Amino acid sequence: MSSNNISETIIQQEYLSIGQLAAYLGWSTRFIEGLVRGEHLPGLEIDGQWRFRRDDVVDWLEQKIQTLDTARVTELETKMETSLLADGVFRTTRTDRLASRLPLKGIALDVPATTKTEVLRSLAALAEATGLLFDKDYLLASLVDREALCSTAMPGGVALCHPRRPIPTVIQRQFLCFLRTAAPVDFGAEDGEGTSAFFLLCTPDDRSHLHGLARLARILQGDTLDILKSASSTEDVLRAIAEAEARIQPRE
Repeated sequence: MSSNNISETIIQQEYLSIGQLAAYLGWSTRFIEGLVRGEHLPGLEIDGQWRFRRDDVVDWLEQKIQTLDTARVTELETKMETSLLADGVFRTTRTDRLASRLPLKGIALDVPATTKTEVLRSLAALAEATGLLFDKDYLLASLVDREALCSTAMPGGVALCHPRRPIPTVIQRQFLCFLRTAAPVDFGAEDGEGTSAFFLLCTPDDRSHLHGLARLARILQGDTLDILKSASSTEDVLRAIAEAEARIQPRE
């Protein structure tokens, strides 16, 4: 294939230059170059210039979000939040905190699920119970599709579950759910340990999705996960997340 044809294909598939990707994520081009070399950020080099497909970058970030330096995760979160506020998708930094998107009906503790399939079904049912989901079967199929790509389980016994892509047509608005199983489940974590704490993030667009993932990664630092694993009520879960979020984002 000629260089011109390759370039035309890149445009048609909406590939981003390294400068465009840096502006989108809030990172420097030097940092992104380092990710390409050292962390295998997926990209295509054409005539000495890197090009990146947005969906591939999002898939990579989903897998790497908890391994990135906290400062970089904060930069990503801040960039997404600034963009969402500027476009009116978010109203204020306080009203659009994740804790405000976690209804009590979206929290379930000590669920007797013992397999990945049972957990995903329970998450879809929990999402439906919030009243913010219009199509449980669609969500479940998308969750299964995402887990087939690679597990969303992270070290420490937590999974950040989400659909394969944003699902604006089947949700009323962005929302979060939290499910804790009665016993750890083999969910495919790289450390080989079982998973008992499951978040479900449902968003209408990629920016909200990346913002939510980055915020969750920061919230779960420190002792927050241990508190969630021992919480005795749904109110305790919501309080723990709200307090952790307030600590990392104290501004109004």
